[in-house]
Amino acid sequence: MCQLLGISSNKSVNINFSFHGWKHRGRSNPDGYGFAWWKDGVPEVTKDPSSLYAKAVEAGEEVGGVNSKIFLCHVRFASRGMQEIKNTHPFKAEKDGVSWVFAHNGTLSNFKSLTLKRSKAIGQTDSEHAFLWLLENLPSRDDSSFSAVLKDLAADVAYLGRFNFLLSDGTTIWAHCSDNLHYISRVPPYGGELVELTDEGYSVGLDEVKGPDERAVIICTEPLTDEDGWVELKSNELLETSAGSVSII
Repeated sequence: MCQLLGISSNKSVNINFSFHGWKHRGRSNPDGYGFAWWKDGVPEVTKDPSSLYAKAVEAGEEVGGVNSKIFLCHVRFASRGMQEIKNTHPFKAEKDGVSWVFAHNGTLSNFKSLTLKRSKAIGQTDSEHAFLWLLENLPSRDDSSFSAVLKDLAADVAYLGRFNFLLSDGTTIWAHCSDNLHYISRVPPYGGELVELTDEGYSVGLDEVKGPDERAVIICTEPLTDEDGWVELKSNELLETSAGSVSII
C-alpha cells in the first residue's frame, strides 16, 4: 500500500535522517514518489512516477539540501489511475488564495459520488478527486470550525474506503486516520541515546541531528524508527500539528 510521511517542526529542518529510511518504502510502492516543502510560504513540490528506491540517489540530491518547517512525502502503489506524473502525490490546489498540498493512502470506491462543482481533477485518481472535494466544502482556513468540519468531511469520505491522508497549508498539517497512521512527538532535551531507522538499521543520536530548542512531530504510515513514543491514531481521529505541537480531534 502507499505510505505517508509528514514532518512539522518549530524550526526549519532537513529530512536527511528520515530519508535514509524513507527511501526503502519505495521498494514495495514503486509507482511514484513525491516531496512537498515550503519556501517563503510557497509550496515546492517535486515528484516522479517511478520508484523512489530505484531513484534514491537522484531524489536525495534534490531534497537533501532543503530546509522547511513542514514536509509532506508519499510513495505510491497505484490502485487508481495510470503510473503518470499527473497521478503522483502530493497534489496541490488553491483555495481562497491559499496553496494546499495533499497526499492519500487508501482506495475509495465510487469516489465520483463526491460531486465537484467548481474544480476539475487533472489526473484520474480517487485521491485528487477527494482532495478537491474537501477544499470545495471546507470553510476558510481562519474559520474556528475548520478542523471540526474537516474531521466530519473526512469521515464522510471514509465511508467510501480507506482515507488516511495528510493535508497542509504550509503552517499546519492535518492528518486523518482511517486504519493505519502513527505519530511521534520529539521534544528537548535530547540525550545521546541512539535511534535506529527500522528500514535500514542506520542509527544516530537525536542530539546530533536536532537543535537544543527544536520540537518536531513525525507522522508516518508505519513507524520510521525503533524509539519509544510512537502513537497509533484511532480510526477517524484527526491530528493537527503546527510548529511541533499536537492536538487530536
